[in-house]
Amino acid sequence: MTLKMPLCTKEDLSEAVKLQKRAQYEEERKSRIFNARQRLFGLDLDALERQILEKKKQRSIQIECDKRYEEQEQLQKRLITAKEKELEKEKRIVDSDLNYYRCRYQRLDQRREYDLNDPNFLKKAKPARIADDDIMLGVSSAQIFYGEDLHRNERQVRQREQQRAWLDQQVKERKQAEEARRKADSVYIESVNCRDKHLEEMAKSDHNMRHQITHKIRQYNINLAKQKQANRERAKRETYEDDMAEIYNMLSSDMLTENPDVAQSRLNPNKKIAFMYRGMTPDELVEFRKGQEQQLTQTLQRKTEVQLMNKQWEQYAINMDRTLMLKQIEMDRKHKEQLDELVRANTKLAVEQDQQRKEALVQLSNAVSDEFYDQFNKNSR
Repeated sequence: MTLKMPLCTKEDLSEAVKLQKRAQYEEERKSRIFNARQRLFGLDLDALERQILEKKKQRSIQIECDKRYEEQEQLQKRLITAKEKELEKEKRIVDSDLNYYRCRYQRLDQRREYDLNDPNFLKKAKPARIADDDIMLGVSSAQIFYGEDLHRNERQVRQREQQRAWLDQQVKERKQAEEARRKADSVYIESVNCRDKHLEEMAKSDHNMRHQITHKIRQYNINLAKQKQANRERAKRETYEDDMAEIYNMLSSDMLTENPDVAQSRLNPNKKIAFMYRGMTPDELVEFRKGQEQQLTQTLQRKTEVQLMNKQWEQYAINMDRTLMLKQIEMDRKHKEQLDELVRANTKLAVEQDQQRKEALVQLSNAVSDEFYDQFNKNSR
C-alpha cells in the first residue's frame, strides 16, 4: 500500500499496516461468509477426518501398549503364584518329614524318663527271687524285697549307652536338618534373585519400548508438522491462483458485461435467471402493464362475486334462524301443555288415592290410632 503523502513517519507506516491487515481480514471474512459450502457446514471436514484418524491411531497404539503391560503383569503373577506353590509344597514336605521323624524316633516309649512313668513297670519288673540258687539271697534264705533293683549297674550302663546313641542320632539329625534348611534357603534366595533379575530385564525392556514409542511419536509429529506446513503452503498457493482466476472470470463474465442473453433459462423459455437478470425491455414492460391491468380487473370481478355470494349466504342464514326460532317456540308451547296435562292428571290421581285411603281406614276395625305412636320415644331407654 502506497501513501500519497510528501513525508511518511513511523506512526503513518504502522497505521497503514493496521489498515492493510484490517482490509485483508475483511476480505477473508467475506470469502468465508460468501462461500456456500463453508457457510452450510462450518467446518473443515478434511482436517477433522485427519484428526480422527490420528486419534484412532494413537488410541490403537495405547491399547497395544496396555495389552503388553497386562500380559507382562499376568506373566509375573503366574511366576509368583508358581513360586509360592513350590515353596508351599516344600514346606509341606518338611512338615511331613518332621512328623514322620517324631512318630518314628520320638515316641513316648523312647523317652529317657519313660521307665519312671511306665504304667506297666510292675509287670515288667523281676520277681523277688529268680531261683532257689539265687546268689543274691542271704544266709538266712530271706527273700528279696520289692522295689530293689537287681540289675542296677547293668541297667545304668545300658541307659548311658542308649542316651549317648540318642544324643549322637539327634546331633546327626539336627545337622542334617540344618543342612537341608541351608539348602532350602539357598534355593529360595537363588529363586528370588532369578525373579528380581527377570523383573529387572522386563523393566529394561519396558523402558526401551517406551523410549522407542516416544521416539516414533516424536518423529511422526515432526513429519506431520512438515506435512501440515507443506499443505498450508500448497493451499495458500492454490488459493492465490483461484483468486486470480476468479478475478479474471469476474472481469470477463456476463454479469459485468451485462449480456441479456445469459439471463434466459435453458429449461423454460418463459423463465429468467434471477441473479443474471438486468431488467425488462420496453416491450416487455408494456406487456407486463397490460397483464397487471387484466389481473386487477379479474380481481375486482372476483371480489364482487364473493360479496354477492356472502350477502346471499347471510340472507339464507337469517331465514334459517327465523325458521328455527319459530320451531323452538312451537316445541316449547307443546311441552308446556304436556306438563300442565301431567300436573292435572297427578292432582286427580292424588285425590282419588286419598279418598281410597280414608275409605280403607273406615273399613278396618283394628286401625292404628295416634295414641299407639305417642307411647314411643318418651325416655332414653
